[in-house]
This record gives sequence, structure tokens and C-alpha cells, in this order.
Amino acid sequence: MRKPILKLLSLLVGFLLLFLGLWFYPGLAFNQGSDSRILTVTQPESSQVTVHLIFNHDGPAFQMHYVEHLAWLNSIGVQDRQANRDTNAWTTDLAVGYWLSGKPDDLPDLLHRISGVFNPITLPRDFAEQEKTILQREYDLRMGDNINARAYMEMNAFLYQGNAIAASPLGTPEQIAALDYDQARALHDQTHHPENATLVVVGNVTEQQLQRALVVAGLGGKLDHSVEITPPPFVLAAPETRIFTFANPEAAPRMIWRRVVTLDQPVDFDLLETQTALLRDILDTNLPGGLAGPLRFDTFITRSFDISVFSLDEHHIELKFSAAPDQNVSFADLREAFEASLSASAQGIPPDTWLRVRGRFKTYWPDWTDEKAVDAWMADYILDRVQALRTPLSEAELQGLDAQLAHENINTLLKALTGPGRTAIAFIGKDTE
Repeated sequence: MRKPILKLLSLLVGFLLLFLGLWFYPGLAFNQGSDSRILTVTQPESSQVTVHLIFNHDGPAFQMHYVEHLAWLNSIGVQDRQANRDTNAWTTDLAVGYWLSGKPDDLPDLLHRISGVFNPITLPRDFAEQEKTILQREYDLRMGDNINARAYMEMNAFLYQGNAIAASPLGTPEQIAALDYDQARALHDQTHHPENATLVVVGNVTEQQLQRALVVAGLGGKLDHSVEITPPPFVLAAPETRIFTFANPEAAPRMIWRRVVTLDQPVDFDLLETQTALLRDILDTNLPGGLAGPLRFDTFITRSFDISVFSLDEHHIELKFSAAPDQNVSFADLREAFEASLSASAQGIPPDTWLRVRGRFKTYWPDWTDEKAVDAWMADYILDRVQALRTPLSEAELQGLDAQLAHENINTLLKALTGPGRTAIAFIGKDTE
């Protein structure tokens, strides 16, 4: 009699998952229907499992940071925050996330505990007021005398003016002091409900374990919804260049140069992310068309530099360049040399440089034949996309992106970065004039 009963139970569980809109694939499992957002990355060799519950929000981010602290403490308790390193929470300009880690057998308990962030906040008012001192300490730790952090905060406010990402989730000391408990509870009620939630499960968890755990934890059906979550549109303010100076005799001299531009034609987000990563690798070389030759090895303009190129959405990309001037090189000289070198590169990446850098770009991807490497890479990728309020691609779709990289498209992006845009330049050090 046991086999028919087990078979019946298996069928019932299967029907339950179909009802929830969940479909599972080896390695990566995520919903294919529009009524559920539950994503899992199975890592068979891992000894742990981590559950992430992520909510989108429309800010203000510094107020959501306060909500995050209160909601997490309301859910797991003060004792857990002090004694348990396997739990934490975070806030960005677009999302709020909570995570718990434990043994695979603890999955139902982990899911049940993390679902506590749905509950109304009932912390004592005095305790909630004291929590603002924790936010102030966090601000002091991350900002304080950190000139780089302050530079990026001011540059962000200018570059992203009018958009959610312009403001720091840390807020300012004045904003932290003015945080209100009742407003935080109301904001929690507006944002922390299933329609705004995405559950991501990473680790050594089988399909059957997750099926049972969702039901045991009381989450069966609670994450069913059809509300689409998308990032807010980014709108670039009028082209303008602004100089920021941070005079400090003890700070190592450096220049931070950033520009955001609008593309003539939109590009799929994941493809654009891949294209900008390849463009960054090209610019970071001393090959013809790269910046290391004219700035470091040929003319000794800078001792070192860091460069990144990335997408803000399908229509906008940003170039970020940070460099330390070489001996007897002024900030004005450094800026002039960088902008001239970037303009020269934008005339077109030589074919030989393209082929060489393109050939070694394969390290951007995991070894698709190594399941363990793929699992780890996909876990990071999925969490990054969910935090950015975007739907992750499947492994097959991601593997197809590499074949879409074209020399002419990279040149188009590079040319756009030398065109009209919003530019912020920071000079840090003793002599900033």
C-alpha cells in the first residue's frame, strides 16, 4: 500500500507546484508563469541554503533604510542580530532585501522566519527611536572622513539628478535624526506585501525539499501574484559638466571622471551589460585603442587608474575613470590627457585589438561545462538582477549573448561616451586647483 500512497502524494505536490506557477530546471529553477516570483539556484555540493526575500520600493531610500532595520528586528528579534552572523538585511535605491542562511534541513524554518517581515511592525517606540543611532553609526562608518564616499555621493546627486538613484540610502545626519517611527510603519505597510516580493533560494536544496518547505512555512500561495515589477525609467538631465573639489593635504591625489550618456538606440539590458564589460576590458589595455598606453606607459601621465563602463538601463551607459597623477602632473594635465586619449580611442578600436581582447573575454562567463562554477555564477547573477528589479535570463539565453558581441557595436558605445552627456569630475588631494 505504501507505493500507491507515495505516488499519490507526489502527484498532489506536483499539482500544487503547477498551481503556484513554479517550474524547475537542473541547476537553475525559476517561475515561468506570470503569477509567481520564486527563483532557486540549486548547489548540490553546498552544505548550506540561503533564502532571500527582496521587495521593490519607490523610496525615499533613506526612509526605506530605517524601515529595513525595523522590519528585520521585528521579524528575527534583537537577540538574533547580536548573536547570529548568518542573517542580514540591506537597502538600495530601488529595493530592500533580507536573507537567512542555515542547513538544508532548516529550510522550512528559514522560510517561516524570513516571512516575518510581512508582519506589521510592533517594536516598542523607544526601541525604534534608539535604532536611529545605529543608522547614524552606519553613516559615520561608511562616510565619516571617507573622501571618496563623499565625492561619489555628491557626483551621484548631480549625474542622476531627478532619478531615484541620485540619493544615498544612508541619508544625511539631518535626515536620520528626522526619521519618524509612525511614518516608517506606514511605509512598511505600503511596501512589504507579497505583490512586491521576490523569493530567491540558493544552496543545497532539492525540488522536493523546496516544495515541502513552502507549504510547511505557510508560504504556499502567498507569493502568487500578477503585478509586474519593473525598474523606474531613468531620465538624464540636460548635458552639463560640473567640477567637484575636495582639498585635503593628507589625501592621496586623484581624479574621478564620470559621464552618463543616452544611446541613440536602446539595447537589451543583459546584452548591453555584456557589451559595456567588453568595452571596459578594451579600454583597460595598453593595446592600440586602449588607455593604458597613452596614459601610463608612453607618457607617464598617471601612475595607476581604474576604469569601468556599465549600463544604467537600456538607454543609458556610464563611464567611470579614477586615476592618480604621476609625478609633476597637475590635475588639469591629467584631465586633458585622459579626455584626449578617450577621444582618440573613440575614432575606432583597431581590428587587432578587438580580436585579442575579444578572444580572452570568455573569462567573463563561467565555464559552462563546470556545474559548480555555473551554479555560483548564476546565483550572483540572479541576485543582482532581482535587486535591480529585472527578470534574469536563463542559462541558454545567457550563453547566446556572447555570439551577439560585435566590433561595430562596441565602437558605437565608445563614440557615444565622447558625445553630449552629463559629466562630473572630482579632484581630490592637497592641490585641487
